[in-house]
Amino acid sequence: MSTFRFQHRLRVRWVEVDAQQVVFNGHYLTYLDVAVSEYWRQVGLPYPGAWQAMGADIYVRRNALDYHAPARLDDWLTVGVRAHRVGGSSLTLAWEARRGGQLLVDGEVVYVCVGLHDGRPMRLPEEARLQLEAFEAGGAAWIQHWGAWAEVQEAAAAVRRAVFIEEQGISDADEWDEDDARATHLVVSNLSGWPAATGRLIPGPQALEARIGRLAVQRSARGAGLGREVLLALVDDARARGFERVTLHAQCTAQALYASAGFQPVGEVFDEVGIPHQKMQLTL
Repeated sequence: MSTFRFQHRLRVRWVEVDAQQVVFNGHYLTYLDVAVSEYWRQVGLPYPGAWQAMGADIYVRRNALDYHAPARLDDWLTVGVRAHRVGGSSLTLAWEARRGGQLLVDGEVVYVCVGLHDGRPMRLPEEARLQLEAFEAGGAAWIQHWGAWAEVQEAAAAVRRAVFIEEQGISDADEWDEDDARATHLVVSNLSGWPAATGRLIPGPQALEARIGRLAVQRSARGAGLGREVLLALVDDARARGFERVTLHAQCTAQALYASAGFQPVGEVFDEVGIPHQKMQLTL
């Protein structure tokens, strides 16, 4: 697996085993599809979000694979994926599945790029080429943008609108407030500027306290670790600016993320904009 920077682990389920007590051959394409979805996220091209922003879509044109040994129920498989060839309007990914060090299946999948609205073949966007080249060369797929609201409003608002207003049903009146103007904002985007995650740091009512808020990650980008990246970056910024503690109102469904960074619950669960929240605090 040393030639595959990206690797995804998955476990063989009962439903995937055939009458011969081995994984049915067609399920390896499902394993590939699962791994490729995660590959797009790690590369900085979450599907479909980042592709839609480029006005593009991709279709599978060809699959080729070779079987070397069978996988069985409860095996843990590691699926490696990499960009093998980047053509004009096509992209070939090489892949393999291993159990430990044993090669089970390998092959390649060819995608063709088409226009999002007309379905006609189009050149693979330069933004996609940039992401693939950077990732496969060992570079970063995501970059951070810091600034005042006036500087990052368009990107931060795009993420918050998608997550809080469109996905969670929070009203415009509840989403935008006066804290935006006095907060420091962080936006994480891919290399071409597609905004994937955001959060803000607000000086608290007490001089040595800051508050983190509006932490959000675009749906298609979740799973790439961007929420944790934003959270830790905001905590580091608070520490560098001399704050002694950071508080936040965590949606209860996301409480584990904040707990993993050392935040502790304070008080009881409460309702905020119709969603259960828990106040949490971190001493710096």
